[in-house]
Amino acid sequence: MGAALLRNQFSRFSGVGNGEQFPDPFLDVASLAVPGTMRNALYWCEYIYSMCGTYRMAMERVISYFITDIDLKDVSQDEKEKWDDFLRQTLDAGSVIQNMLRDRMCYGNSFCSVVVPFKRFLVCPKCGSGYPLKVVADPANQSAFHFKWNLPDFLATCPNCKVGSGFSGKFKVDDKPDDEEKKIRIKRWNPHEIELLHDPYTDEAHYLWRIPEDYKQMVRKGNLFHLERAPKEVLNAIHKNQVFRFNPDTVYHMKEPTLAGILNRGWGIPRIISNFRQIWYVQVLHRFNEAIALDYVIPFRLITPGQKNGGGNGGAAAAQDPLLMFNGGDFRGQVQQMIRRRRRDPASWQILPFPVNYQMLGAEANQLAPRDLMDQGMETLLNDAGTPVELYKGSLQLQTAPVALRLFESTWHHLVHDSNALVQWLVEQIAQILSWEAVKAAFKRVTIADDIQKQMTALQLMMSQQLSGTSGLAALGYSWPQEQKQMAEEAREQAEIQARTQEEMEQAGFAQQIAKGQQPGAQPPGGDPSQGGGQP
Repeated sequence: MGAALLRNQFSRFSGVGNGEQFPDPFLDVASLAVPGTMRNALYWCEYIYSMCGTYRMAMERVISYFITDIDLKDVSQDEKEKWDDFLRQTLDAGSVIQNMLRDRMCYGNSFCSVVVPFKRFLVCPKCGSGYPLKVVADPANQSAFHFKWNLPDFLATCPNCKVGSGFSGKFKVDDKPDDEEKKIRIKRWNPHEIELLHDPYTDEAHYLWRIPEDYKQMVRKGNLFHLERAPKEVLNAIHKNQVFRFNPDTVYHMKEPTLAGILNRGWGIPRIISNFRQIWYVQVLHRFNEAIALDYVIPFRLITPGQKNGGGNGGAAAAQDPLLMFNGGDFRGQVQQMIRRRRRDPASWQILPFPVNYQMLGAEANQLAPRDLMDQGMETLLNDAGTPVELYKGSLQLQTAPVALRLFESTWHHLVHDSNALVQWLVEQIAQILSWEAVKAAFKRVTIADDIQKQMTALQLMMSQQLSGTSGLAALGYSWPQEQKQMAEEAREQAEIQARTQEEMEQAGFAQQIAKGQQPGAQPPGGDPSQGGGQP
């Protein structure tokens, strides 16, 4: 009874004196459209992120602001160059992180894993002969192998088997690594296909993949392109019509932080849901603005018969009235014919046997369009999404930029933390796969305009030998070991150029002596000038 009374008091508000009740302000139209399940929320967020260009671009600019170069710490120069080349060129880690952050901004969740390339071989269980799957399944070799795909078994005949007349049946599958360093890839998983096994006490989660039906059909049909790439565990899951469960620590889950009281079962609640009502409001304004643009931008043009001039009844005045001399059909036909001639030849002369009036109706779009409401709604949406309007418009004032950007960076600190954690996770996974030495990796901190004073101070301390060259040049975005290496390279090239120039000058001098008939290195006529010339 008490809960019902409280709910009744919350949903209705009594007026003053007359006892009239007002509706609940939180029960608006937008609240009725808020998705009630996580799956529906993901589809809604995908649609809004794809269709609402302003919101999407605001999130893209937030992501781009924090994407900087990857900094490798506590590593030798050779290892640093190897990792830097691999992360930049082979893996394109910057784009991978940006795509993961884009999924996080849209769905509130993003999933990825490291895909290790392999080549699939079929091995005869009796003689041990191995053949590439591409060769066995090639229709040109059907007479030799008699290949048949019976999920999850690869059936074939071994042509090299010496036991009896040859083995025919199920072959073993042997997946061998295939140039892992160059072909290793980062796979982003579709959030619509991921399911979570979540433990409320430890907050630990395991991840399941609901294999899409179209992919299952292609595997069941024996599409060679997919059979060469599908892991054996995925083939078994398709065979049993089950979900695929990932091994622990093979999936990285980046998610939007939520309140502790929300029962999210390990999922992140999309940021779009928090701004759903404001997005709905902005979309309502866009819809009505579109209706105004369709009906009120172009004026409605109207041509009517001219009014009779003068007064009197009958006589010449009546004969001059076009409404008495022509019927409506003739008037319309002549006006339409005049318009067609005008469109074919804009410079042509048009003649009508009666006067006409021309009117334009409508075109009140400027007065009807809710421009102020749209601007106010869009600014509120950007503020709710955590994007300063000045940053979105690119008009940050110099006087307030440092403070505003520091506050902006603090607001999105969790985004930076997730990006650095993902980079470190990728480095550890790749180091384990390629047997490399793991390093510490993180994005460099974003630098802003008020760092100029700090940079000048760092340079002064470096020149006075109170700060290392590594720290001093790092404040300017340069690498001290790399600069020293380039300086040494420049000094070596300069010495080579000077030596080459000196050698060319000496060769030119020898050529001049030979041209004068002298032996190279011989004394010139007249003796040594330092000894006073020739004989007395």
